[in-house]
Amino acid sequence: MSRLPVLLLLHLLVSPGLQAPMTQTTSLKTSWAKCSNMIDEIITHLNQPPLPSPDFNNLNEEDQTILVEKNLRRSNLEAFSKAVKSLQNASAIESILKNLPPCLPMATAAPTRPPIRITNGDRNDFRRKLKFYLKTLENEQAQTTLSLEIS
Repeated sequence: MSRLPVLLLLHLLVSPGLQAPMTQTTSLKTSWAKCSNMIDEIITHLNQPPLPSPDFNNLNEEDQTILVEKNLRRSNLEAFSKAVKSLQNASAIESILKNLPPCLPMATAAPTRPPIRITNGDRNDFRRKLKFYLKTLENEQAQTTLSLEIS
């Protein structure tokens, strides 16, 4: 039996003309899935020992405001990328943070305040602020994806 018909069929199955067209929603879902995986991977690393102190989740209102401000997303990511260099055993987080910029929404205006301040070498400060920042990104992206699916 000849392999030609099988190869022809295989070619037809993978040729771009027969695949479902990539819509904006499909493209956004695919790219967000990659971003979500990176966020999950960072959070997994953040949850590894040494574990934080009992007051870990307490972020003051000013830090929360800075971390949710859309126009500070990139500046805050740069602050985290800089701060991670002062932590021990954080090279995995550092490499993922380098790949995160495409996941950030575009700023609509110039930042009106400085980015988040992270205490140099303080893993707990870094951890709680980065977790809050990443959860904010996830929540925002979930809302954006949902609104695209509805429209």
